[in-house]
Amino acid sequence: MAFLPMLITWIWILGVMALVGIEFNIVNVMISTFIFGLGDDYSIFVMDGLQREYRTGQQTLASVQDSIFLSAITTISGLGVLIFAEHPALKSIAAISIIGIVMVWIMSQTLAPYLFKKIITNRTKRKLPPTTLFIFFITYLIYFVFVSGAVILSVVGFIQFKILRLKGSRSKLLYHRLIKFFTFIPIYLGMHIRRRWINREGQYEKPMVIISNHTSFIDILLTATQSAKVVLMTNSWVWNSPIFGQVVRMADFYPIDFGIEQSVDALRPLVKQGYSIMIFPEGTRTADGKIQRFHKGAFYLAEKLELDILPLLIYGAGESIRKGDLNIESSTFVLKYLTPIKYNDQTFGTTHTEKAKLIGRYFREEYKKSGEEIMDAEFFRHKLISNYIYKGPVLEWYMRVKIRLEDYYEPFQKLIPPNASILDLGCGYGFLCYMLHFLSPERKIIGVDYDEEKIAVANNGYLKGTNLNFIFDDVTKHAITNHDVIIISDVLHYLSTSQQQDLLNRAAAALNPGGLLIIRDGDRDLIEKHEATRLTEFFSISLLKFNKSQNAVNFISGLELKQWAKSSGFKIDVVKNQKHTSNVIFAIRKEMEANLK
Repeated sequence: MAFLPMLITWIWILGVMALVGIEFNIVNVMISTFIFGLGDDYSIFVMDGLQREYRTGQQTLASVQDSIFLSAITTISGLGVLIFAEHPALKSIAAISIIGIVMVWIMSQTLAPYLFKKIITNRTKRKLPPTTLFIFFITYLIYFVFVSGAVILSVVGFIQFKILRLKGSRSKLLYHRLIKFFTFIPIYLGMHIRRRWINREGQYEKPMVIISNHTSFIDILLTATQSAKVVLMTNSWVWNSPIFGQVVRMADFYPIDFGIEQSVDALRPLVKQGYSIMIFPEGTRTADGKIQRFHKGAFYLAEKLELDILPLLIYGAGESIRKGDLNIESSTFVLKYLTPIKYNDQTFGTTHTEKAKLIGRYFREEYKKSGEEIMDAEFFRHKLISNYIYKGPVLEWYMRVKIRLEDYYEPFQKLIPPNASILDLGCGYGFLCYMLHFLSPERKIIGVDYDEEKIAVANNGYLKGTNLNFIFDDVTKHAITNHDVIIISDVLHYLSTSQQQDLLNRAAAALNPGGLLIIRDGDRDLIEKHEATRLTEFFSISLLKFNKSQNAVNFISGLELKQWAKSSGFKIDVVKNQKHTSNVIFAIRKEMEANLK
């Protein structure tokens, strides 16, 4: 984004020189290069101002643009006076200077901000991840392969069915296998996407009506890759598509807009040949991922065709290709098959309307229950990373390394209830807070840190929800209010012994009955591992300066912490030990009875 305005400016300068008849000699080359160097500076300064606003919300771009304007005016004034010189060479230098400075000023003030807004800020305002160069190229590569596959299938189908007139079941199955192959390629071309299937074995041995949630266009490709003997119920947009509509029609996919009653006779021969019917009972894609009301068409088909119903849960597709967006983002696809439901099973009612309502409720319950296991902390790692890219390369690198070392905060997720009120003392850039928020938006989370820069970054995340807030304050002086969970992670070793004791006592007193105090810190009692912890703190504080400390590093003793917890009437457990460092997670629970006493 910073280089493109420079390149276009250089082309514009050369173009204008050619238009006005200025000779491109050695002197003019030197002057043009000098102007191009100023353009470099202007573009970099503007990009730095834009990135600072995106990183912290600090409005500095206006002052940067004013400074660039004054620099341009000064340069034009200094070199532009040569336009009045008698010598043609001096006039040429003045003309190139004026033309060049005007060009670089226009580009730095227009193209750089436009690209930044187009690629980053306009997307994040819509809660979409900012585009990266990798995502840009992989997205259009996958679309190119997909469109190419659709064209090939159209040509093959035209030859197979229109020219050679091969209408038999073997010919139809061959075509469906080609569809499976050409949908398989773009799905597996996404190297930034992980894929996992649960209970898939044996699900396509006999025809069934497969019902699934629908959050993304890629759901269609995912289901088409599962088996060659699948017929999709489509909408009119897919049926009439100029790209793959011909493929859909030749594959005997059926448009739901033609009427569900009329589809029975059309689908019955395919069912006899062993084809399953794939249908999205919601009728359309959902933008927020919440499963909408089921329509009764799928259950009407199951009854009329005497096919069992196979529920299919799809996770992660909506995170990859969001409704209204083209980018194919990093994600994890998980497809889970539930136990088939007999078409004549009256557990879910007797009428089509009752089945749509009760099976829809069952589907949502299973989706939520399975999602608690499937959509773990690692599942949301791409979402967390997208919240911090373009915040600075060092910060992004630090974030990627830290969350990986912390197992994407999965140990914290297992300890904390989904609807808890949480106080994170020493939250830093807010990595943990955001992850806990993604895993359960119902949680009310407050992060506190004394580093104003970190709090500004945390508060300016584009995925920050209403239940997530960050406060700039010193944890040793912060008025701790009552919460279900209080987290003190990588903080205590920055405090003196008396400050540690005071913070622990205040945090313990502020816990609600049955509340949980989570402490994550280096345990100096683990002597063999502790040197590695000290080394990481040296890099963090002295070398890379990610963290600030006013005191000498003062690590806690795990034994003393256990004694403090027991003397306070709390139950303490060691939840997680790092393999190579002395960092330990302590879970200190406030008993209900102890609070009443």
